Amino acid sequence: MKNPESSYIRTLFIVFGIVLLIHVYSGPRSALSHSFPNLTLPKAIQFYPADGLSSYRIKSEIPALTITAQIGYGSLYEKKDNAGISTLLVKTISLAGSRRFPGNVLYHTIENIGGKIYFDASWEETSITITVLDRYAETAFKVLADLIKDPLIETIALNDARSLVEESLKQQRDMPHIVAFEALREILFDGDGYGATPTKKSLSSITTDSLQAIVRSSFVSGNIILGISSSLEGAQIEKLAKKYFAGMRKGPRQKYTVDNTLLYSKLEKNSEKIFLIPRDIPQATIAVGTLAPPIGLPDEFSLSSMNYILGGGSFNSRLMTEIRTKRGLTYSTASVVRFRKETGLFLAYAQTRNDAAPLTLKLILENIESMKTKEVASEELNWMKLSLENSYIFEFDTPHNILRKYLFLDYYGLNESYLSNYIAKIRAVSGASIMQSAKSLFGKGMVKVVVGKREIERKLAEHGKVVIYSTASSL
Repeated sequence: MKNPESSYIRTLFIVFGIVLLIHVYSGPRSALSHSFPNLTLPKAIQFYPADGLSSYRIKSEIPALTITAQIGYGSLYEKKDNAGISTLLVKTISLAGSRRFPGNVLYHTIENIGGKIYFDASWEETSITITVLDRYAETAFKVLADLIKDPLIETIALNDARSLVEESLKQQRDMPHIVAFEALREILFDGDGYGATPTKKSLSSITTDSLQAIVRSSFVSGNIILGISSSLEGAQIEKLAKKYFAGMRKGPRQKYTVDNTLLYSKLEKNSEKIFLIPRDIPQATIAVGTLAPPIGLPDEFSLSSMNYILGGGSFNSRLMTEIRTKRGLTYSTASVVRFRKETGLFLAYAQTRNDAAPLTLKLILENIESMKTKEVASEELNWMKLSLENSYIFEFDTPHNILRKYLFLDYYGLNESYLSNYIAKIRAVSGASIMQSAKSLFGKGMVKVVVGKREIERKLAEHGKVVIYSTASSL
C-alpha cells in the first residue's frame, strides 16, 4: 500500500493546479463569479520528542533532510538598552558553536558530508536550520540538539560577533531608506520592540552573562518548535528526535510586552509633525507609518487587501500609479502591513528628488486618505482578489515552506483554517470593509519621516510642523 504521506506534493499541486486553471481559462469576470472552495493543507504530523517540545514532520520525495529549530526570541523582545542582542546572540553561537561541536568543528562536521547550516535572527524568532542527505540524518539531529542544549557563549566569539554586527549596521545605515525605516519604528514604538535600534552603546553593554540569560530562559522546550522534512519514515524521524532532544531544559513559551496605551498616546502627539533627518544626498526618502493590530483579528484580511491596492500590488498599486506612472516622481514606492503576535506595523515609502519630496509626501498621504474615505471600485477589487488568489500557491511551493507554515501556526497559536480559508476570506472582502478597516488603521494618526537635504525643510513645513530628528543610531 502506498504511504499516504508521500502523496502530499501531488495533492498540493492537483488542488492548486485546478485553482489556477479555473482562473487562467475563465478570465477575471467568471473566475470571481463562482464559489471558491476552502483549501486542504498537505498534512504535517505533530509529535513531542521532549516534554513541551512541539515538533512537526512532513514527508519529502527527495532523499534530503532539512531540520529547523525555531526559538521564540527575536528583535521584538528587545528594549532600548539591549537593542541588537538577538542578532548578537545568533552570531555568537554561529561563531562559537556548541560544547561538542565548537567553532570550526561545527562547520567541518556539516560541510564534510555536503550539508549546510544556517543561523538567523528575525523579529520574533531565532532559527537554526541544517540540511543534509537523508543518510546523514543522525548527524544533523546530533549537531542541532547540541547547539540548542549546550551552545558556547564565549567572550572571544562575542567580541568577534559584535564587530561583525557593528560593521553590518554601519553599511546598512549608509542607505537612506534604512535610516528612514529605523527612525519611523523608533518614533512609533518608543524605542522598544519594533523600535529598538541597535547602537554602539547598546551592543557594547551586552555581555556573555546577558546572552547566557537568554539561553536559559528561551532555549527551553516550550519555547522551541522543531520542523523536519525528509523522505525517511516518520517513525525513524521521531526516534532520532527523541534520542537527541530528550532531557532538554523545560520551560514555557516566552512573551514580549507592548504598551499600546502609551504607543497610541505618543502616536497622536507625533501625527502633526514631520521628522526630518538631514542628509546631503541627491534623493530624499519618505516613510510614513502607523501602528497596526496583532495577527488573527477579524479585519486582518481587509487590511491586507487594502494594503495590496494601496502599495503592495507592485505596478498596479495606487502609489505606483499616482507617483511614478503619472508623474515620474519616483522609481521606488510601495506599502507594507505586518501583523505579529502582540502588535503590527503599517509603512508606506517612496524615494524621490529632494525638491519633489514635499509633493511626494502629499501624494502618499492623499492616497492613504482616499482608502478611508472612498470605497474601492469593483474593478480594482477584482484585480486585487485575482492577484492574491493566483499567487497563493507559491506560499507552498516546497516541502520545507509547507512545514514552515505549520511552525508559523504553532508560534502564533492559530488554527489551520487561518491558511486553508485564506482565499475564502479574501473573496469575502468588500469595498465597504476595506474602507472601514482603513478608517480604523489610519484614524489614530500617522508618523512621517523624511531623510533628505536640510534645504527642503521650508517646503515640508507646508504639510506639518517640521522637527529635526536624530536617530538613536546616530547618538
